[in-house]
Amino acid sequence: MDTIIQYDKSEFHETSSGIKISKKSIIKGTEQINVSGRCIFFNDVILRGDLAKVSIGKYLVVHEKVTLKPSYTYGYTKESPTKKIIKFLPLMISDYVEIESSSIIQATKIGTCTSIGKNCYISHRCIIGENSIILDDSILPPDTVVPANSVYGGRPAVYIAETPESTPIIQKQKLINFYKNFVPKS
Repeated sequence: MDTIIQYDKSEFHETSSGIKISKKSIIKGTEQINVSGRCIFFNDVILRGDLAKVSIGKYLVVHEKVTLKPSYTYGYTKESPTKKIIKFLPLMISDYVEIESSSIIQATKIGTCTSIGKNCYISHRCIIGENSIILDDSILPPDTVVPANSVYGGRPAVYIAETPESTPIIQKQKLINFYKNFVPKS
């Protein structure tokens, strides 16, 4: 049986599409953030939509003290080809993703059914394939591409193993049950 997690309803905003956001989280640039629904954002999450577009699928669970920030690259202006500028890139997080506490995410894309452990740093322009697992305390260097169905870990994170074929089924069921069992105190 799954554990029921009760929360104080006065500490969360809940939208009509089932998004539950802690009032202790910081969400900037809401006009550039698109969330499909049924997501949970715990305390002290920072979501920066003010820098670039952020697209989030359904059943995302973001635990405490996570920062979600669009990545950037350097470019040049047409007016002054020698003047370097920072260009922010969109952040896309697919369905059924869990990001554990105290992680910093600056990836470009996180694939479906992915799990990111505690205290991870996912650096600029990283792409994480579907059904992947990033182990606790891992650092993905800039521009890392994690292939689908991979387990990565370490500092810097390296390929460790292939995920089981059952990973998408387990991850979907885990996050659907987590969402269903995250209920207000009566």
